[in-house]
Amino acid sequence: MSDIEANYEVVVIGAGNAGLAAAITAAQSGAKVAMLEKGPRDLRGGNTYFTGEFRFGWRSLEEDILPLMPKISEQELAAMRERVVPYTQERFYEDVMRVSEGRSDPDLLNTLVTESLPAIQWLRSLGHEWLPDQRSPGVSMGMAVTLNGGGARLSDREFDIAAKLGVDIRYRNIAMELLRDAKGRVNGVQVLTPEGFTRIHAKAVVLACGGFESHAGMRASYLGPGWDAVKVRGTPFNTGDGLRMAWDIGAQAYGNLTACHASPQDAGRPPFSVRTQTAWEYNRYAYPWSVMVNIHGQRFVDEASDLRPYTYAKTGRAIMAQPQGVAFQILDKKSEDMLHGYNNATGARADTLAQLADKLGLEPGPFLHTINEYNKAVQAGDYDSRRLDGKRTQGLAINKSNWALPLDTPPFHGYSVSCGITFTYGGLRINTDAQVLSNWEAPIPGLYACGEIVGGLFYSNYPGGSGMMQGAVFGRRAGANAAKLARGGD
Repeated sequence: MSDIEANYEVVVIGAGNAGLAAAITAAQSGAKVAMLEKGPRDLRGGNTYFTGEFRFGWRSLEEDILPLMPKISEQELAAMRERVVPYTQERFYEDVMRVSEGRSDPDLLNTLVTESLPAIQWLRSLGHEWLPDQRSPGVSMGMAVTLNGGGARLSDREFDIAAKLGVDIRYRNIAMELLRDAKGRVNGVQVLTPEGFTRIHAKAVVLACGGFESHAGMRASYLGPGWDAVKVRGTPFNTGDGLRMAWDIGAQAYGNLTACHASPQDAGRPPFSVRTQTAWEYNRYAYPWSVMVNIHGQRFVDEASDLRPYTYAKTGRAIMAQPQGVAFQILDKKSEDMLHGYNNATGARADTLAQLADKLGLEPGPFLHTINEYNKAVQAGDYDSRRLDGKRTQGLAINKSNWALPLDTPPFHGYSVSCGITFTYGGLRINTDAQVLSNWEAPIPGLYACGEIVGGLFYSNYPGGSGMMQGAVFGRRAGANAAKLARGGD
């Protein structure tokens, strides 16, 4: 076992979107930076590789959006001018507060929304480009643009940028313990490497190593029974290491530790995501246009209470609460155009609902009763998948609020889905400078945090795209402030 020592000014633990933002910003500020990636090089990048949408506030198409798209065509520009409306900071703030039940930390949230556009502009300065979002509001993030290449391209480009800036990217380096000096200031980390233990000293440490979604024991302890067996829609390396290390030295736990981002996934998806998989391969997000039933053929949730970006992160939890943690999305021919990415989905097609029940292993009687009652409850109205159309059911124990069409046109489709956890909502408490706060409400000297390890922004749900935005905003703040401290600033 080796026991060597290395010295830097800033050490960033974690190499996803937030960690890369912190490391690049610190290096741009002149600091000597090391970034620790728990995984091997071919599995690097955390959850970022499997996502990529950024939600941000903007007002002007000409000034805020068009500079992000250097290759936009005249036809695309004309279409955007016709259909795109501003997404203001005020709306961003309201959306997060609404889906978080008013419990999002207002100071952190205000920083997120006001710094979102500057962070996007910074990402553009690094070479990232955006494209017009061609999806309808009912299936998109409600935003004007989408990141070209998603998180995969962002991750690969930023690793290259970090390396060119001199960041020492250390793979298969597992952070084990935060080091402190006699005055209690964090001054490094003990790391397990392939060669053995080493101590990496620094003047500031940034925790950007995610939540505990990949640790079965922590999931069961905090999220509840059954969560130890759930599948992870993300990296296997987010096992709560940063949380444990920070809590061990008195960092304050914050936010909702019993909640998480949990979305509908194919029942046959693997236990974790890795970079060799297609990023969206197992997402099953057609539920707003379906009728969802459990193994007893019963509906259990309003499938269409809001636009999908505001419901998908909580719908997985509703599925998890069902018997065996499984549900079935039922659609007919009228909704086939909403089955994006379902080519290899676990499920069946049939010419009758009774045949579909048989193929899915559902008891026909209760299932057919549920569908018949649903069909009778569908109200008249104009169907429009591009917006909340108010076409609903009436008189059911759980009504469907939008996009309610009777299931009466073969072929009928049924898809088996389960819950996939992406990240946990609770974590460390930070201030707006990204300093980690202690249980006695004071900043822990030398310790910063950003990304999914931060608690307090999202409570029981979140608007799609705001997690990546949080990582970029607070990653930049953590990197800049850590570098300033390390280089003798106040």
